[in-house]
Amino acid sequence: MKKRLSEIRNSKPFYPFDIIVYCALALAVTAMLFAVFFTGEKSENTGVYILFDNETAAEYRFSEGKPTIKSGFENHFSVKDDGIYFYPDENSHERYNLIILDGENKTVYVKDATCAGHDCETQKITASGGFIYCAPHKLKIVPIKMSDPVSG
Repeated sequence: MKKRLSEIRNSKPFYPFDIIVYCALALAVTAMLFAVFFTGEKSENTGVYILFDNETAAEYRFSEGKPTIKSGFENHFSVKDDGIYFYPDENSHERYNLIILDGENKTVYVKDATCAGHDCETQKITASGGFIYCAPHKLKIVPIKMSDPVSG
């Protein structure tokens, strides 16, 4: 089936149905972009969960000013003037993370740690989000607004 040159020249590059399909696709993509960018989570973080070995060990709400330590984890924490100390070994205070809980500025960060990489000292949680993870000490700090603190 060879087409003649005149048939090719006179053929339309788009048919009305093609234009309708392209417009519908463009509208669908635009609607999805609006859904993603304008209906996302806008609430401000209200505090953090402090997890040890994927269990919620403590909770801190910016409005309360002091952490609530869960039953069974009391020996893993020490609240002092310079912050809250987390000890991965409840029988020894040689290894620790010094966690700064700043309710006024709605920030949480690790100021000092005895783990090898000190990666947790470079991470920060603010009112808009973030997380802190210290693999050697099995410490994870996540915003309260996350629905599941363990997988957060």
